[in-house]
Amino acid sequence: MSRLFGAPVGSLAAVLAGVLMLVLGAVAILALRNRAFFRLGVRNVRRRPARTALIVAGSMLGTAIIAAALTTGDTMSHTIRGAAVTALGQTDEVVAAKGIDTALAADGAATGDRYFPQGYADRIAQRMRPTGLVDGVAPVIVEPIAVLDVSSRQSEPEVTLFASDPARLRDFGPMRSGGTTRSLADLGPGEVYLNAKAGEKLDAHAGDVVRVLAGRSTQTARVKAIVHYDGGGTDGAGMLMPLAPAQRLLGKPGLVRAVFVSNRGGGEDGAALTDQVIRELRPTLTPLGLEADDTKRSALDDADTTGAAFMSMFTTFGSFSIAAGILLIFLIVVMLAAERRGELGIARAVGTRRRHLVQMFLFEGLAYDVLAAAAGALLGVGVAFLMVRGMAAAVAADSDLKIAFAVKPSSVVLAYALGVLLTLAVVTYSAGRVSRMNIVSAIRNLPEPPPERRRKARWVAGIIASVLGAMLIASGVGAQNAITLGFGVL
Repeated sequence: MSRLFGAPVGSLAAVLAGVLMLVLGAVAILALRNRAFFRLGVRNVRRRPARTALIVAGSMLGTAIIAAALTTGDTMSHTIRGAAVTALGQTDEVVAAKGIDTALAADGAATGDRYFPQGYADRIAQRMRPTGLVDGVAPVIVEPIAVLDVSSRQSEPEVTLFASDPARLRDFGPMRSGGTTRSLADLGPGEVYLNAKAGEKLDAHAGDVVRVLAGRSTQTARVKAIVHYDGGGTDGAGMLMPLAPAQRLLGKPGLVRAVFVSNRGGGEDGAALTDQVIRELRPTLTPLGLEADDTKRSALDDADTTGAAFMSMFTTFGSFSIAAGILLIFLIVVMLAAERRGELGIARAVGTRRRHLVQMFLFEGLAYDVLAAAAGALLGVGVAFLMVRGMAAAVAADSDLKIAFAVKPSSVVLAYALGVLLTLAVVTYSAGRVSRMNIVSAIRNLPEPPPERRRKARWVAGIIASVLGAMLIASGVGAQNAITLGFGVL
């Protein structure tokens, strides 16, 4: 997942990490200037380990939920990106007949049935060569076929036939079998490659005889090897062969289904040049009745959108738990103050000021906070891992999609920084509230006298909260972000 609240996750994590370092630096300066209050604040962390563990366990709830949501989003984004990269490899744009859906379907087969002359690929390559934006152009056929392995007697009705010019395909990444680099040029008459998923579904091995059914055509071929290749037009079962034999099999001599274009940079980086490449190609493609589709960029954007949706779903449902965690932190500080009320009253009586009490609670709360956020981030990643395993087991029964657990360091940093800053803000506010006390009542452990009514302050606080909530709601509606909307409503 690359964006959160409309901002890049990496940039957001860097900003929050920077804010966290500034806050920790400010607290460290306070500690150096007021060492006595620092020691008084953190001594209870060491003296009462059981209570410290209990407070840390209660304080890490919000961080754990945030970390679990971000990790789940990373996993889904990584899974869909992986499927797109497996199907497309180095391919960034797919050129096909105008008016048809040139994007690859989920099973790798393109939609539409319009073929065009193979020579159009030469015109595209000639047009793009001076620009330096493209490092590969290959005419291809991507068609759904059915395959029967005569040797194992296993059949598979959904196999993607991928065929291309071996010389042009060299620019689209390596094709490997074990430790050996393969090429479509190595195939002899009647020989084909199968990818790993096709080999698994057909229980096929090198040397097996397969029967290929493409429409009304049937052909027998021999499997030369099981290969691994990213860019074969599918993330599922696939068969690879040279372009000319595929054209004869399909009855399409001299014709191709699409032209794959690889931008400079390769991998996911090449997608950044998509707009420039499509703009350069348009004058050449329009007279030919062709159009270029931003296939890879769309797939990567869809992956990020899916990851953000999963993150939003988990965070939205978990927002109540986050709110409960905030209230729990507030109650912890209040209970700590109530337990030490007499001690705090004596401290005030001998000259300690309110800000000194706030600093003591701030030092103690930060010690709990740093530990709780670290434990919460690790717990959140662990919870996400268990959820992902459950989702992977459920999806594996009905789909070829393999959900692979993934977590980005930026997501862990973001969850930790959010957890620390959020908890620290609550601790600071709580410390400011509990530091208001009647010194005599505190020393004698008597109830606090009724506070003076401050209607004006309450009205101001209410108006500020309402305006902030309305801004969050408007931002959530405008960005179609359920998390921001939910916080605005709360």
